[in-house]
Amino acid sequence: MSPSFLHEPLFHFLLLGGLLFGLDYWLTPTAAPEQTIVLEPETLNALAGNFTQARGRTPTQEELSELAVRWLTDEVLVREARELKLAQGDDVIRNRLASQMRAVVQHQNSLGEPSRDELERFFQAHQNNYDIPAHYDLEQRFVAGGVSEAELLAAQWREQIAPAQWPQATTSLRHRPASNIVAIYGEPASDALLREPYHWQAVATQRGAQVARVTRVYPAQSAEFEAVRPRVARDWRLAEQQRRIAAEVARMAQGYRISVPPEVPQAAVDAIAHAVKSEDAR
Repeated sequence: MSPSFLHEPLFHFLLLGGLLFGLDYWLTPTAAPEQTIVLEPETLNALAGNFTQARGRTPTQEELSELAVRWLTDEVLVREARELKLAQGDDVIRNRLASQMRAVVQHQNSLGEPSRDELERFFQAHQNNYDIPAHYDLEQRFVAGGVSEAELLAAQWREQIAPAQWPQATTSLRHRPASNIVAIYGEPASDALLREPYHWQAVATQRGAQVARVTRVYPAQSAEFEAVRPRVARDWRLAEQQRRIAAEVARMAQGYRISVPPEVPQAAVDAIAHAVKSEDAR
């Protein structure tokens, strides 16, 4: 009867890590000829299409670059996994293979506890993520007659000429950041609402004409390190894990020739070049 530890998932995980990192001496002298990874325009279009379907908008150039780098990272990890005979050639399990390789890399690069200095440096570099931005309360009312009627009603309400029951005809929005207001009303209308708080404005939205106004402004607040230290520590661990994985992928990618057709945006090309030539690669 085989020892019980042979059936433990942790044993299998450690064995997989050993195959990846412990056998480097034997793998390197007999490495296969340099392979080529081609990011085709069709692949990039498919990535952009999936993003659009999920988010309801087209990706920005920066987001498109991130999608390209993520695809390249997965492709390198999948090929390395196949070199280790983790699976044989079925594209259906591409994501699973990449995830397995990420888990192996993460396990081999386990993190210790960050020092206070490390956390404070991380906090200072990313303080915008912890500051509380200005946010607002609003009230609004849809107007059936369109923008012209909304403009008339807004003018009346600015002059406090309104029926007694009008407050009950409005709906309230609480604690909304500026980005959410832009998403609701669009940039021009949002600019007007935020520029003149407490004044009724006529706005045209995708759902129809409205009158709206800001009823309360909550100023932005700078975060204090000690108050957000648990979040900073969590974010530091995530960022450090991602950095180490990126560095290991960059090391792996040195064994491949990356081919990017001219149709791929330059921003994506630059991001791929940076990922492959990462200064953190060992």
